[in-house]
Amino acid sequence: MSDAPDLESVVPDLESLLAEMCTSVLGEDSMPIADSRRPSAPIGISRLVVHDVAADWYLAVEVRACVDLVSALATKLLGVADPAPDDLLDVIAEFGNIAAGNVKTLLCTHGQLSLPASALLTTVPHEPVESVRAAVDLLGQVLELALIPLTRTAAAVTDARWPGARPEDPLLAHLMPELT
Repeated sequence: MSDAPDLESVVPDLESLLAEMCTSVLGEDSMPIADSRRPSAPIGISRLVVHDVAADWYLAVEVRACVDLVSALATKLLGVADPAPDDLLDVIAEFGNIAAGNVKTLLCTHGQLSLPASALLTTVPHEPVESVRAAVDLLGQVLELALIPLTRTAAAVTDARWPGARPEDPLLAHLMPELT
């Protein structure tokens, strides 16, 4: 990565971003968590990749929450008493999409954002040392936002789905030649 942003310096902004997201999307207040609490398993996770085209760096943006919190959010947002697994995936993906869009705006002006990939996992994934995170207490549970620097060849980059891009797309070939 070249000219990648100083991620440690944006942690307070990430906490504000999470709190504002909770208020605007859910109408719920949240409180920043200063300690090392993490979402408990089973967990819902959403990952998007930000690519700063001008500076040529990549960053994974992950939103994580325990499945109980994702279920409560799905109930509130979708108005269903017993959300199905697909509902949970849709809700965590949408939270990831909102957070990643805000992170992209915060960190770069010439950014591209991948489509969200979401999953329900039985264990909390290992977090790379170089990542930064912010977390809030929402409805008594942890909602976490993590930023993970990536290399151009990282699996998260090569597996990311980019809007409108097809392997034969000339724009994609120009931006990321080794991926086509």
